Amino acid sequence: MIRKRIIGFGSMVMFLVSLPIMLVSMPSMANDDLMRAEAWFNKIRTISADFVQVASDGTTAEGKLAFSRPSRMKITYGKGDELQLITSSVWLHVDRPDERLLTSYPISETPLSLILADKVSLRPDGYETRVLPTSAGIVRIQIGKDDGEGAGRLTLEFSEKPFQFRRWIVLDSAGIETSVTLQNIVYDQPIANEVFRLPEYSDGN
Repeated sequence: MIRKRIIGFGSMVMFLVSLPIMLVSMPSMANDDLMRAEAWFNKIRTISADFVQVASDGTTAEGKLAFSRPSRMKITYGKGDELQLITSSVWLHVDRPDERLLTSYPISETPLSLILADKVSLRPDGYETRVLPTSAGIVRIQIGKDDGEGAGRLTLEFSEKPFQFRRWIVLDSAGIETSVTLQNIVYDQPIANEVFRLPEYSDGN
C-alpha cells in the first residue's frame, strides 16, 4: 500500500529537511563536470517527469515531479492523496492530504536549496563535494558530511549524451540509501502556476 511505502521514506524526508548544504573547493580536474552541471541547471526552465524511488531498506514508491525554475518544485507520491512535497523560494512544504496537515521547513536548510536557487552553484562554502569515478556515460557529483549534525550524502547523477540530470541518491545518517530516478522527462514546457498552489486546510481540519 502507498501508506506503507511512504512511512518507509520518513528518514529520507527528515534528511531533506535537516541537511544544510555547504561545500569546499574542488580539484581542477573536477571543475569541468561541476561547471557543466551548474550550467545545465541554470539553462533549464522547467522539468516534468515520472519518478521511481527505491530505498536500501526494500521500500519503493512512484510518482510525478514538476519543477519550474528557480524555486518551485512539486514531488507527488502515488496519486498525491497521502504525501506531496511543494517548495517555494523560502519554504519546503510537506503536505499530507489524508491528514489535512501541512508542515513547513526553511528551504535554505535542505539539499533542495542547491538546485532551487536563482543561480545554481554547487560550490558554496562548507561541506565536501567531489566528482565520483563511474562507468562511461555517467557523471556523479557527491556532496556530504561523514559525522555530526546533518551527516549524510547527496549524489546528483547526470547522463553524458545528452548531458542531463537523471537521478539523485540520498544516504542518511541511519545508513539508508534512497535513489530517485527520473523517467519520461519533458523539458521547458510551460507548467501552470496552479500546480504549485498550496492546499488550504482549516484550523479545525
